[in-house]
Amino acid sequence: MAAATATAGNAVNDCFSIGSTVMCTTCFNEEVEGEVLAFDHNTKMLILKCRSKTTEELSDIYVLNLSLCSNVQVIKECNGNFVAEPQKLNLEQVKMRLKKAVERRREYLKSQNADVSSEAQELYRAIAKQYGYNEVSWQGLNIQILNEVTISPPYRVDNVVSSSNNETSCNYIKRIIKQFFNSRISGAQDSTSNAAASTSSASVSPTSSSLSSSNAASGSPVPAN
Repeated sequence: MAAATATAGNAVNDCFSIGSTVMCTTCFNEEVEGEVLAFDHNTKMLILKCRSKTTEELSDIYVLNLSLCSNVQVIKECNGNFVAEPQKLNLEQVKMRLKKAVERRREYLKSQNADVSSEAQELYRAIAKQYGYNEVSWQGLNIQILNEVTISPPYRVDNVVSSSNNETSCNYIKRIIKQFFNSRISGAQDSTSNAAASTSSASVSPTSSSLSSSNAASGSPVPAN
């Protein structure tokens, strides 16, 4: 089979032999190269087994829609001795992973609000992790929890109000807010301390040239290294 090259929307190979090595560029401009496990001509779906990016003991499985890929090339043809059958995919597991990935993306999008700061959005996610994303929502610039507790800007402990005077919920949310801002302050202080330590170490370490100059000016012998 001659090497094939295709762009999005153009025809691709009628068939890719199992065991062949194929490379292509995805619609995310990512180059993918791997061994063909399966190919369906009608849907233009290609399954590749690629080297894992994290460990040599595992492989990454890519399911690619070649209609959305470009630069599709057959790097190496199967020599005809390929007899090993690919392992069957656990479709239920794939469906579960896809469902979880979609849910995580939806949850993240619910925390987005173009009218507030990134810090406020992070606080939203911290609260949603405790209560669940279905119980937290944006009401304009305010964060609303359980449809009864509201946190208004600047999203501090003093900005927590309950429409039903639920002190238990208010106190718990206040603890979340305290922990959130304390962790940010602690992280910022650690970063500042590390940077200051590095600067101090660099400033107090004399160079050999400055040491030599100092000893020469005082008439003292330069110590041997």
